[in-house]
Amino acid sequence: MKKVTVSIGVVLILLALFSCTDNYQRHYQLGKWYHDKGLINEAILEFIAATRAKEDNHQAHQSLAIAYTKKGWYDYALKEAETAFDLYPADENYKLIQVIKQNLEAIEALGLE
Repeated sequence: MKKVTVSIGVVLILLALFSCTDNYQRHYQLGKWYHDKGLINEAILEFIAATRAKEDNHQAHQSLAIAYTKKGWYDYALKEAETAFDLYPADENYKLIQVIKQNLEAIEALGLE
């Protein structure tokens, strides 16, 4: 009886792990689709769901940073870009941070905060 209970527990844990990955992919792909169609608000919601489903995936954070940038929400974009860089310190993520910072500086210089 104990072996059956342990086996069922292991199966449930594996199912939960696989469904999280599947859930992440579903949200991330839908977010990309919305983004490509110019539906940035919808893309943001899907990218947020993707980052919650799989917090350690740099691509979802990077995509969310780009979507926030397109909305002009640079503070949020910077936070997501830095998270993406922390998870995956690649040149593209570093450049994204620099572009967002330049936009923030330009806004501050114009007094449009």
